[in-house]
This record gives sequence, structure tokens and C-alpha cells, in this order.
Amino acid sequence: MNPYDHAHALAKAIRESDGFRAMKMAKQKIDPDDQAKKMLLDFHMKQFEYERKRLMNEEPSQEDQEDLQKLYEILQLHTAVRDYLQAEYQLGTLMQDVQKILTDALEEVSIS
Repeated sequence: MNPYDHAHALAKAIRESDGFRAMKMAKQKIDPDDQAKKMLLDFHMKQFEYERKRLMNEEPSQEDQEDLQKLYEILQLHTAVRDYLQAEYQLGTLMQDVQKILTDALEEVSIS
């Protein structure tokens, strides 16, 4: 079978997965709530900045860690946001696993 056909089949399987469906339902609950969307965007920006520092070999400060943890704890109190974050984690795990499978396949032809 053509790899493109498999890629389309994989995309279909992902859309039919529990993680994707949970993410879609969680997004539908968040969409009408501007405050919840802003909270999530702020959290994602802080996460991104934290990870950027780590990748640039800058040690994130203890304050950065604590701020991110506190924000996460606050978000857990908002049911729709908590559900979204849980679904996001579940779908993210699936995507990481798929990426690892694809990367492992390419190791056969990579120069090490």
C-alpha cells in the first residue's frame, strides 16, 4: 500500500480515537467561554516560554516553575479547562507515540 494511503488511514484512525473525540468535546465546551480560552492561552504561553528556556540551556528559575505549577492548579478548578487539559494530554501522548513509531522506522536509513 502507498505510504500516503496509510497516512490518510492513520489520520482517520486518530480522528476516531478516544483522545481526539475527548479533545473535540472539550474544545466545544471551551469555545464559547472567552475567559477559559484566555486562561488556556496564557497557560500555554507560559509552558512554551518555560520549555524554550530549557531548550536554550537556560535553567528556568524556581519562580518560573512555581508560577507554572500554581497556574496549573488554578486551571484544575475550572471543570471545562481541566477536561480540556486532560484531553490535550491524552491526545498529545498518542501523537508522541505515533511520532516515535515513525522515527524508529527512519533509523534504519539514518547515518549515525
